[in-house]
Amino acid sequence: MVKNTTEILDSIIGAQEASEIWGLAPAYIKDLCAKGEIKAKKIGKTWVIDKNQENPRKLK
Repeated sequence: MVKNTTEILDSIIGAQEASEIWGLAPAYIKDLCAKGEIKAKKIGKTWVIDKNQENPRKLK
């Protein structure tokens, strides 16, 4: 089943918000995105991150 637009937008965050939630530096979050270590998509110059995933700090 396809989610509606509001549900999709409620489940994504940017690198700054992810850094605040996960307690990691924004640059480190962007590096994880670029390496494919977290669920994210780059749109233009902005990383869009799935906020429902595990904190990457716990994955290591």
